[in-house]
Amino acid sequence: MEERKIKEIWETYRACWSQTIKLDRDNRLQEIISEDFEYYDPNIVLEGYQKLSDYMTEFQKAFSGCTFTITAFSIHHDRSLAQWDMLSPNNEVVGNGSDFAFYANGKLKTISSFFKEG
Repeated sequence: MEERKIKEIWETYRACWSQTIKLDRDNRLQEIISEDFEYYDPNIVLEGYQKLSDYMTEFQKAFSGCTFTITAFSIHHDRSLAQWDMLSPNNEVVGNGSDFAFYANGKLKTISSFFKEG
């Protein structure tokens, strides 16, 4: 998979965390996530774009107005590692972490997110 394509997929994924219109977010996630997608973080394990979208809705309720910025991004062999900061509505860093992703057939297949549990 081309590096450019992986970066595009990741940017869409990152932006979905801030997308408040669920239908728009669902459509974007369907474009980039495989049917057998799995997501892991310290708080949850889930499968499929719909459950991920629901989790993003809950995140938005708990952290209203927060966004993510990527501070470092590495790619090799259909895998990526993103380091990120979570920003408050005032652009203050309120958290950080790393996401390891695996891509297959041009889509995100697995994400493992690492951050301090909250």
